Amino acid sequence: MKKLVLLLVLAVSFMACEGPTGPRGPSGMDGRDGEDGYGTNWFAKSFTIQPNQWELIGEPGELNSYFVVDKELPELTRDIYKERAVIAYVQTGDKVKNGMPYVLHQGGVDTDGKELTWTQTYDFDYSEGWVGFYVTYSDFNTQIKPVDPVTFHIILMW
Repeated sequence: MKKLVLLLVLAVSFMACEGPTGPRGPSGMDGRDGEDGYGTNWFAKSFTIQPNQWELIGEPGELNSYFVVDKELPELTRDIYKERAVIAYVQTGDKVKNGMPYVLHQGGVDTDGKELTWTQTYDFDYSEGWVGFYVTYSDFNTQIKPVDPVTFHIILMW
């Protein structure tokens, strides 16, 4: 008798889980190839920094000198700043992104034929309403400004 009651309870509980199909939900977002905008619990924004936009902090060639660009980002709210996540990438090629900080080892030859080596680092920081992008050189040779546009991608998640 106990087995029959147990079997009946199990059968009823399995049938109780099924009900009528509810209304169809809203359509999801199509995949977007690098476009700025909102998704479910995230926001994406891209910034392309032109060579003339970099501001030198310090004197050219001075120890601890570096380049910076600050950009407004009103979508970076107090809540996201304090409790959520901010992720940044630098675009290093066609459809190629690298997380920051991004360290790139470089080499070249000066006018006397002497080999030169240095490390170029892209980094970022942020606060409520803005984001800053940085380029630093390990040899502090900031007499030479960045020469190519650089695209950065920011993802806000909550």
